[in-house]
Parts: sequence; structure tokens; C-alpha cells
Amino acid sequence: MTMTPQVNPWAATPEGVRCEFVDGKTAKRHDAYVTMPPGEGVLEVRYLGEPREDIWGKVMSDETLCVSWPLSQLRHVEGQHNLRWGKVSMGVFTTVMSPTARLYVRDGVLLSEIKAAAPNLTRRAPVTGKGRIAGLITGAVASVLLIVFVLIPAIADQLAMRLPVEGERALGDKTYERIRESFSQNDYIPIRECTNDPGFAALTQMQEALIGASDLAPEAVRLTVLDFDMVNAFALPGGRIVVMRGLIDEAGGPDEVAAVIAHEIGHVAHRDPTRHALRGVGTFGVLSLVFGDFAGGTVVLLGVNQLVNAQYSQEAESAADAYAHALLPKVGVSPGALAPLFERLKEKYGDSEGLASHLASHPKLGDRVDRAHAAAVGFDQDTQPILSEAAWSDLRAICD
Repeated sequence: MTMTPQVNPWAATPEGVRCEFVDGKTAKRHDAYVTMPPGEGVLEVRYLGEPREDIWGKVMSDETLCVSWPLSQLRHVEGQHNLRWGKVSMGVFTTVMSPTARLYVRDGVLLSEIKAAAPNLTRRAPVTGKGRIAGLITGAVASVLLIVFVLIPAIADQLAMRLPVEGERALGDKTYERIRESFSQNDYIPIRECTNDPGFAALTQMQEALIGASDLAPEAVRLTVLDFDMVNAFALPGGRIVVMRGLIDEAGGPDEVAAVIAHEIGHVAHRDPTRHALRGVGTFGVLSLVFGDFAGGTVVLLGVNQLVNAQYSQEAESAADAYAHALLPKVGVSPGALAPLFERLKEKYGDSEGLASHLASHPKLGDRVDRAHAAAVGFDQDTQPILSEAAWSDLRAICD
């Protein structure tokens, strides 16, 4: 039986070596013939162009096009410099002048000639359009800053004012339970609420006096003491105010506790907890999209998110202090009652300086002390404390 010899379709012909060529304008692969004229330092590629219409709409026949690629500008297409087509090696090339064009070479002789004559095949193509890239990066950064610092706060403020009270309280209750669980020393039992009857009665007396002098409805605030030694108090969405036992232990009298609670009532009146919760969710979502999930990205993400929300919190804390300064005199408590506790905390823990002051969720203690003293100028200091000595004693024992 006679065997028909197989013909290599990619072998050299009088017209040149047959290859495939993509001109970079369309994805179509053209049959092309490639030659390397001796001594000219170029690779010539001839291929049939697409049929086109003349000015009268008549379809003209294909025309042969020719491009010359300087060998010095020839590059391997990244990741495609060591391919095989069946048992035959294949090279895929492009050029600095037309980085989207592709030349597919399957002839081993031509491949060897190109590798020997083209000096920069493995060199990265120079980056072009640096100004345009820099402009795009600048625009992207500016867009993110606009979203984080302008749009998200504006949207959060509007949503907070329109969020139903029931939804706000549900959010606050869920957050409150999470806080109890996170501060608990037992994995199964949340941190205990302090409900000693005499102490709770004293706390209710203080709450009723402060809320009665404020512009809030009596049911707008729910006051709770948790059995934890942290010197802290905070407000949650839905009007829940949480006081830690450590704050009552640290206070020098009932007026200091009342001053802190008045400050938290200011947060409730301004709906700060809800606004900040919405801002935090929005900011974290945007920054997650920007940074993605790269190594160390979570740390950067949390750091930037903390920085953003610290600025929001410092503004809100100053406004809540001003609210307390105006509320306290209505119940016979000096606005300066905020100062002694802050002074002791500053002496005990120091004040945040430098970068730490930007990352802190509250303004500097020294600044808050100065503002409290300034607000107390002219106030009659010879007033009775908001609670009697017996009631203050009961409040201090609320967790017993």
C-alpha cells in the first residue's frame, strides 16, 4: 500500500513561512507569511486584510497587507513562550508598537532564527500611558474618599432619622446581647446584669430626673448596669445606655455618674449609635471592595475603618459633652461634674497623644476637662447631690 507523505502546513514556502497573525484590531486569526530580510533587522508579516466596501458600497476583494516588526521590539507574549502544537514547538510573539497583536509561529527553523536575532524577547515591554494610569489611580482614590467621608455619612444620617424605633431597638438589643457575651468570662453565661433592688431604685431615680429635664420621652432611654470592672459607659441604638460597674466604683459621687449618663443621653438624643452603626457598615463594605482579600489586607482594612470611625466618634463625643453641660444644671448638677472623673482617668491612664489621639474614639481627656470647667463657670456649686448619701450607697451596691 502506498503511503501518502504528510505535508507540514507550516513549512517555509517561496512566499515565506506560513504563520497565524492577529492584527490586534479584531480577534480573527489571519493566514500570514513571514520573512526575515537579511541585514534589515525586521520581521515582515504579509496577510490578507478584511474585505471592505468602497465609497459606492461595492465590496472590494481582499488586499495583501504588510507590517514590519523591528526585531529589537519583538517580545514573547507573557506566559506563552514555551508552548507546543502537537509535537511541534510554538512561539507566540508581540511587539512594543502593537502590544495587542499576536504572531503564532510553528516552524522550528523560523523560531530558532527569531530567538537568535531578537535580543529583547524576554524583556518586559515599557509601560506606556503613565500619566493616564496616575490619573485613573488619583480619580479612584478621590472617589473612595468622597464615598467614605461624604456620601456614607450623609446617607447614614438620613437613614438613622427614618429608621423605625422598633428596628432601632432590635439592633440595639442584638448588639447588647453580643456585648454581654463578649465580656463574659464563661462561654455559656453572659455577663450579669446588676438588679439589686435598692440600687436599681437609686439608678431609676437618677434616670427619671435626667430624662425629665431632657427633651426625650421617658420611654426613650433604658438604663442598665453590667457587673464588669471596666470604667466605661456607652449608648446603643434604640436608647439603651449601659453603665459598667467599674465606672460606679471609680466615681467620687453620684453627680459624676449622673454627668456620664447625661453625656450618653446626649448620644441617644442625637441618634449617634444608629448613625455610627450605619456608617460603620457602609465604610467597612466600601473598604472591603477596595482592598479585597490580600495578605495583611484585613489588618489594613480594620485600621483604616477604625481611623475613619474615630473621627466620627470624636465629633459626636464633643457634641454629647455639650449636651450634658446644658442638661446637668437643670437637675442641679454642675457641668463641671464631668471633670473630676476625667482628671482621675488621665492621671491613672494618661492621655492619647500623636497618632493615638486620632485612633482614639474619644477626644483627649485634657480637652474634655477644660471644656467641663469652662461650662461650670458661674454655676452655684453649693447644691445638693442628685442622690442622697443613702441612695448613693445603694447605687454603689447595685451589683451585690
